[in-house]
Amino acid sequence: MLIEPISARARQTSTLDAPQLKGRSALRVALIVDSPLASKYVFDLAEWASHQKDLDFSHLIVQKVPALEQGRFRKAIASARAKGLFYMLKQVGITLIRDVESLILKQSATYKNHVRKYNLFDIVPKSLTVTPIISASGFVYRYDACDIENIKSICFDILIRCGTGILRGEILAASKLGIISFHHGDTKINRGGPAGFWEVYLKQDSTGFTIQRLTEELDGGNILFQGHVSTKFFWQLNQAALLEKSNVYLKRVLLKISTTRQLSESHESLPYCNEVYTLPSLGVQARYCFNLMRTVLVKAFNILSKREDCWSVAFKYRDWRDLVMCRGIRIKNPPNRFLADPFVISHENGDYCFVEDYDFATSRGCIAVYKLSENSSERLGEAIVEPFHMSYPYIFKYQSRFYMCPETCENKDIRLYESEGFPLKWKLKKIIMADVSAADTTIFEHGGLWWLFTNIDTTNLGDHSTELFIFYADSPLADNWTPHAKNPILVDSRKARMGGILRDNKTIYRVAQRQGFDMYGKSSSINKITLLSKDDFIEEKLFKIEPNFFSGIRGTHHMHSNGRVTVYDFVEHVKVKIYRNASQLRVFMSMLASATQ
Repeated sequence: MLIEPISARARQTSTLDAPQLKGRSALRVALIVDSPLASKYVFDLAEWASHQKDLDFSHLIVQKVPALEQGRFRKAIASARAKGLFYMLKQVGITLIRDVESLILKQSATYKNHVRKYNLFDIVPKSLTVTPIISASGFVYRYDACDIENIKSICFDILIRCGTGILRGEILAASKLGIISFHHGDTKINRGGPAGFWEVYLKQDSTGFTIQRLTEELDGGNILFQGHVSTKFFWQLNQAALLEKSNVYLKRVLLKISTTRQLSESHESLPYCNEVYTLPSLGVQARYCFNLMRTVLVKAFNILSKREDCWSVAFKYRDWRDLVMCRGIRIKNPPNRFLADPFVISHENGDYCFVEDYDFATSRGCIAVYKLSENSSERLGEAIVEPFHMSYPYIFKYQSRFYMCPETCENKDIRLYESEGFPLKWKLKKIIMADVSAADTTIFEHGGLWWLFTNIDTTNLGDHSTELFIFYADSPLADNWTPHAKNPILVDSRKARMGGILRDNKTIYRVAQRQGFDMYGKSSSINKITLLSKDDFIEEKLFKIEPNFFSGIRGTHHMHSNGRVTVYDFVEHVKVKIYRNASQLRVFMSMLASATQ
């Protein structure tokens, strides 16, 4: 574990001084922590807040917890005495799993600092030390009257729980707006911890997070925000992705509170029918390790044998409502390439299918065109080729001209092409948005406005499947698009990502992807948009599309129709001649080797 050095500021802390760093209008915030040495996620939150004029993170409330101050060996001995030998062994086991997986993460440029510790005194100038009264179980923390009065005397607007313990008692009312806390799990199906572990063990498609205002009843409502990310294949990777994404939304919640000076809570009381998850037993830990090793071996075998997820496209001359997907006509993939994200356009009595044409050799896609007939397809050629990856060739018509808005997230923009000679000749018309990592942008007219649906990666982690954003303008060629009042509309890897669009008279249906456990494009759904305005958005799931229509396929994530032809895609796991990740085996094995050092 790496620890940033403690600066001299740590020795100059005050206990009861009121904040003097910013104006009185800033929201006064204190972080409840177990130590000034905090995770990168808490440090990132504090560092971000230091640049916000409406937020004043002036104090740390440091919980003095004797068990946390002990070394690992002494802590294990104390645990064995207090809770028994088996509990100690469970702690040792889960710690070993965490440490080995953290060594693997250190090889990742994105998550290499996941377990690193940073000195909060480099950012937060003052502190209070409290000694919580800990319950016999070791889980519930209460503060004595003296500590409560010290905290109240500073007049904090809000406290943020970043340490251990289930806080109860008068501390919950020691600040004006109470205490905000994370629950890194979907409180409807998964309560307890460790964060991100049980979702991997149970191979759940998504891992949830909840930002809530603490009450005496843990997970009893008062929810400020909820979201879901796709579950990764091992615990520490899943936890790191979860913490990165949830931190983004804690920042948004704080900014909103700093503006409104109140909490926008939703209280939803529903029964909880699953067990409350705790430290996994030795048997669970053993099964987890076995399953993980099996997954690692499968991934290594796929790399060695050059097996790859390969997407393909099918079509049928039927409207989407009358479609029988198993009767679709497959479009043959070119050698060492795959086709995906189909859109079908009618023009001059012909039907043209625009697709992502992905080359395994270059790891890059371009936009290609096929002309469809009742039982066959003809490749016409490439419509747009750029020196960066392209996919999702969404096409619409405006003022008698065709426009295409392909996905160009690798180039960090949303761009619009205009047809100069349909279907193969296109020119860049304009950049709609620059400096944005956005995928699967879809533009359409509804209710007198033009709407832009897109999946933006807010964390720079390459995650375009969790968040759906909406913008609107008077014209698809507008220079400025106004963000929807409820952006992001969705934060849910099970339904946020666009997978096409369908129409039925004036009704619009959004096709949504569902990401699976360690899998992109598991299935999709058709969702009827029942309300779309500048201030609101409501959709209703109409139908779920599972990959059961062809033999041997394992996923599907896209559908489109022009009213008489419907196109869709699917994925198979096949051997390819040119493997797009030829260097992955060396990188993958070096990561595993580092875990044993």
